[in-house]
Amino acid sequence: MKIKKFLMSDGEAYAILLDDSGVPIPYPNLFVTINHRNKSDASNTCYSVFEHIRYLYEICSFLNIDIVQRCITGDFLSKQEMESLVKWAKRTVKTFREHVARQKSGNIVSFTPKMKKLETVRAVIVIDHDGDISPATAYNRLTTFAEYIGWLEEVLFPSKDTTAEQLLKSLRPQKFSKADETENMDENYKSLTPHQILRVLDVIRPDSSDNPWKNESLRYRNQLIINMLGAIGFRRGELLKVRPRDVKNHPKNGRRYVTIRSKVDLDDTRLDRPEAKTLGRHVPMDKRLSEMYDNYLIHHRSNANGAEFIPYLFVTHNHRTSTNQALSTAAVNKICREISEVVGFRVHPHAFRHSWNDKFSKHADKRIAEGKVSEAKSESDRQKLMGWHEGSKMAQEYSKRHDDKRAFEVGMELQEEESTLINGVVGAYDEEIDQ
Repeated sequence: MKIKKFLMSDGEAYAILLDDSGVPIPYPNLFVTINHRNKSDASNTCYSVFEHIRYLYEICSFLNIDIVQRCITGDFLSKQEMESLVKWAKRTVKTFREHVARQKSGNIVSFTPKMKKLETVRAVIVIDHDGDISPATAYNRLTTFAEYIGWLEEVLFPSKDTTAEQLLKSLRPQKFSKADETENMDENYKSLTPHQILRVLDVIRPDSSDNPWKNESLRYRNQLIINMLGAIGFRRGELLKVRPRDVKNHPKNGRRYVTIRSKVDLDDTRLDRPEAKTLGRHVPMDKRLSEMYDNYLIHHRSNANGAEFIPYLFVTHNHRTSTNQALSTAAVNKICREISEVVGFRVHPHAFRHSWNDKFSKHADKRIAEGKVSEAKSESDRQKLMGWHEGSKMAQEYSKRHDDKRAFEVGMELQEEESTLINGVVGAYDEEIDQ
């Protein structure tokens, strides 16, 4: 199976799931169209659902389950079979495929004749949890599994009550794991530490000897990209949707700001079209960021062949072609990979959004302590700057994360103060204590 992306005649980006011979698979495509595309879900969301369904079919094939035929005959999945789906849903696709390959090569688990179904045997295989995915990813994947199977059962055998969706959803892990919060918080939260951010910003200076790009225009473009991600907390898709006309000076105070647009650009011809998952908003740009923007726009972007015909700020800089293109999401990922190779730790576009929230939380704590703002107003500011709806669960999660980290640091300070006192007293002579 493969997922094919394409642009419709009206500019809408979409995808379709094909079988191994290149023929569209009816039920997955109908499901995504009805339940996601027709409800105005972003094309990237639809693509993710297709990825989950494709993986579901891989698991079912391995377990000898013909999900469509089973629904047509009313032979709905048993709880044991669903538990098998859940086990593999918590694994990376790579780990699952490696296991399937080993099974095909002859490393088959022996079983007794009392076991009636092959999937029952596979369900009891001991799994090494090193290949587990995050609870949030497993939660989303199983949500798609549940909704798709439940939909299939209702459509193909409506005369029989279905409990598949309810049961599968009850077997999902918690979306946010609490088990390992005390272990390496920065890693769990996917943020870059302040030291790591400074290291990245130092490497991407155009005059840095560690800068991984030879082309001068690439150096200035990529410096602006990383600095905007870090200073504004952009999503990658939001960054790539920015047009030069979106950066303006406020008519009253002259301050620079950038407009982040939530509306889908139907005239965007990029196949993997960047989209904004959050609300539109105006975000300030300080003097340092504004100078980087002006320098790139005036002295470097203008040198890219065909840049005057590209509506977006960030473009490719291939001087061997007669015309360049708007930068893609894959190109931004590549930029971060190239930085990672230099600095020696993983750099990802979304990590800057997490780091921005860490910085905001510390700044908010300071303003709250000084009486300049209330905690509720501070969280409202976070929601607006991030483009989240009022009462967003993401805002609450970032706030709780910061509270947990702060409590950890306070606990450490308390222990260290007590240890200093103990080291100065325990084991000392009585006369020294009296003094």
